[in-house]
Amino acid sequence: MKTLIAGFDGDTNSAKILLDNIKDTNSIDILYLKNSFEISQKQIEDKMLQNYDYILIFGQKSKTKNIYLENNAILGNTELITDYYYGVLKSFLEKADYKVFSSSNAGNYLCNNVFFRALDFKQKNKLNTKIAFIHIPTINNIEDITKISKVLLDYIKTLSDIFNIALLQLSPTDTMEGNMLKGIEYCKKAKEMGADIAVFPEMWNTGYEMLFEGDLKDQKNIPQEKIDNWKSKAISDNNKFIICYMDLAKQLEMAIAITYLEKTEDKPKNTVIIIDKNGQVILKYSKIHTVDSKMEAYIQPGLEFKTCDLEYSGGKVKIGAMICFDRDFPESARILMLQGSEIIIVPNACYMSKIRLDQLKVRAYENMLGIVTINYANHGGKSSAYSSIVRNINKQELENELLIMNDKENIKIVQFNMSEIREYRSREALGDAYRKPTVYKILIENNVQEPFIRNDSRR
Repeated sequence: MKTLIAGFDGDTNSAKILLDNIKDTNSIDILYLKNSFEISQKQIEDKMLQNYDYILIFGQKSKTKNIYLENNAILGNTELITDYYYGVLKSFLEKADYKVFSSSNAGNYLCNNVFFRALDFKQKNKLNTKIAFIHIPTINNIEDITKISKVLLDYIKTLSDIFNIALLQLSPTDTMEGNMLKGIEYCKKAKEMGADIAVFPEMWNTGYEMLFEGDLKDQKNIPQEKIDNWKSKAISDNNKFIICYMDLAKQLEMAIAITYLEKTEDKPKNTVIIIDKNGQVILKYSKIHTVDSKMEAYIQPGLEFKTCDLEYSGGKVKIGAMICFDRDFPESARILMLQGSEIIIVPNACYMSKIRLDQLKVRAYENMLGIVTINYANHGGKSSAYSSIVRNINKQELENELLIMNDKENIKIVQFNMSEIREYRSREALGDAYRKPTVYKILIENNVQEPFIRNDSRR
């Protein structure tokens, strides 16, 4: 995680003294801004070209002992709003007994100008850098500058609490062996990119091979030989395909979520397993909401949703799994949230229209968790990721769309700051905070009424 701390120069400037206290810290770059509109603008823009993940700019504010977290900057008739999430920082400062306020007034001088220029440069150059501006008191109104420095250093450590998910948006080969070898290649690439887990599209061992196109009701006399051939591609958990990914996860020290058509004594299942970095299977989930009007009528539905604890470099994260059509039912994500899921992975194999993407965006919002969907390139791509965080501590709305890929084969890494997610979930109103489950009994009744009766539906 690449972090820059900037502050205005000057021997008596509290921002400069703050930087002096933290400048020898490893992995943090320091920038002393000159007290000049033109020079400070050039300084911050030159630094931003180095692609920092986070930039925290400090300025001093007179006649106060409070700390102000600036949400916007205004120059002329243009207002720019930061997408920086201040919640964790505010919590750290308040625990240290500082009075902290969200502010929409960065002033009208150097502080406002450099903040505006940084936000403007980010927007024009389509950078992903998160930019904050923090006003601290002047030095005569700070009892202990080393105390603030320590609090900020403790906070900055949380900026590296990043869980990295690799979305493997691939097209399948013609064989299971080919898919296995291609998947191995892309897992290795994901590891090189810093992934904590690599996630495949739905039913990767067959490339979601279709038994037939269209609706089941329109099929006539499907040859049993064709059905048997399709079922023969289902694999057991001790198959070479699964074992190789278990070995690979251990070798790479990276978790892998691999998907496959699972062999059972009855109909096969549409399954995903999560293998941890030690090569152990820690979650096995089979698709519950099978598309019974189509080919998946030949698939046996799963029986329960699953959540697991996955270790990564920053600690542990609770991950749940859905598969494709599961996302169309709000109960799926809701149950995973109630099980404690902080992130949901969604292997997928269908065209991701705008309404389906919006649907995932809402699932993330209403359950206050991250959602990552991985689709096939040859099914239109648009693998996506959404954050749980939709507003800052000042109730200003934030964009929770983290990523929507195009339709090309590619790997993308999406990052979730788990400290931010957990702080946000601890105080916001959705998730399980204000639900009224005593009035939800109708949700588990099995009395289907018109217009929703379908002869091919399996309850």
